[in-house]
Amino acid sequence: MTGRLISQQTLVILVVATVVLVIALAAVLALGAILGAMGDESGSAVLRWIGAGLGIVFAVDVLCLILALAIHAVERFNDSADQP
Repeated sequence: MTGRLISQQTLVILVVATVVLVIALAAVLALGAILGAMGDESGSAVLRWIGAGLGIVFAVDVLCLILALAIHAVERFNDSADQP
């Protein structure tokens, strides 16, 4: 195969985005829980909605990462099968 469908840089970006999203999601939900415990229900509700949005973005990122890794693995398998 001459060209790659998924580059190494794309895989690195997806992995880094996954790690950053996990950390951001944990921080937002923890802050929302702290605000809820302090009695600020409106702030807690806003952070829960932000956490829900981050969770959706995280789920999409993980799906893209899984698909990219699958494509990358198939490309590597085909490359090794083409060589004698």
